[in-house]
Amino acid sequence: MNQVMKEIVLIIGAMKCGTTSLYYYLSEHPEIAEAREKEPHFFSSDDQFSKGLNWYYSLWGNSEASKLSLEASTTYTMQPKYPDVVERLAAVKDCSFRFIYMMRNPFSRIESHMRHLLASGLQKQPGIIEEHLAFSEYAKQLDPYIKTFGRDRIHLLLLEDLENRPKEELRKICDFLRIDPSFRFQRINLVMNSQQTLNLHPWVRKIYNIPFAKSIGKNIPPSIRQSLYKPFSRPKSLDIKLTDSDYNRILTRLAPDLKRLIEEYEIDVNQKWNISTHG
Repeated sequence: MNQVMKEIVLIIGAMKCGTTSLYYYLSEHPEIAEAREKEPHFFSSDDQFSKGLNWYYSLWGNSEASKLSLEASTTYTMQPKYPDVVERLAAVKDCSFRFIYMMRNPFSRIESHMRHLLASGLQKQPGIIEEHLAFSEYAKQLDPYIKTFGRDRIHLLLLEDLENRPKEELRKICDFLRIDPSFRFQRINLVMNSQQTLNLHPWVRKIYNIPFAKSIGKNIPPSIRQSLYKPFSRPKSLDIKLTDSDYNRILTRLAPDLKRLIEEYEIDVNQKWNISTHG
C-alpha cells in the first residue's frame, strides 16, 4: 500500500445496521480496494493493534491502482466497550480517513443485536442488556469522531434509506468519497448477514469459527454463501420481539440521544423511524 497517497474509508458501524451489505456494494467500485479482512478490528482490539500499522496496511496488498481502501469494523463505534479507537485513529499521520456511519430504527437494531448474541451464545436468554442500549446511542457514538475529525469527514446513512433507494444513496456516498458517482452497482439486490445468517445451526457456526474453515469460507463468493445458509439453518428461526416494557425502557434511555440526532445531526427520527421523542 502507498501509505502517503492512500485514503482509507472506514464503515464504522453501527452494528446490525447493514454495514456488511454496504461493504459488499462499495467493494464493487473500481476506485475502491477492499481489505483482505472485512472487519480487522485493528483500532479497537489491543491484540490487533499490537501488530502495527504495517500489518494493517498489508490488508490491502498491492492496491496502488485504487484510489481508496475500505474496511468495515463495527467495533469502532462500540463505546464504552472499546474506548481507545478515535485516539488511535487520530495518531495515524501517514494516511487520512473518511468515515461512514450507518443507523437504523434502534428498536429493530436491538432486536437484531439480541438475536446475534443469542445465536452466538454470548447472551443466554432474551432480555435487554447494557450494550444493546449503549450501541444504540448513535449521537453519543458519533461525538468523538465529529470532535476529532470534523463533520465533513463523516457520512451518515440510514439502513432504511439504503434499502428503499440504494442507487440514490450509493451515489451520495460516491460524491462524499469523491469517486465516480455514475458507476452502476450490480450487487444491490443481495442483502448480507440477514436473518438467515443468525439462524444457522450452532454446530455450523462453531465449524465456521475454526480458522481453516473461515479462510475457506472467505474465498466463496458472497452470493453463493448466502444461498448455502438455508440447508444449514435451524427449522425454526430465532423470533425475538421486544415487549411493551422493553420499548418503554429503551425509549426512556434513548430519548435524549434521539433528540440530539434531530437537532445536531438532522436525522428526522419521527418520520424515518416513526419514533416520537415527546412525552
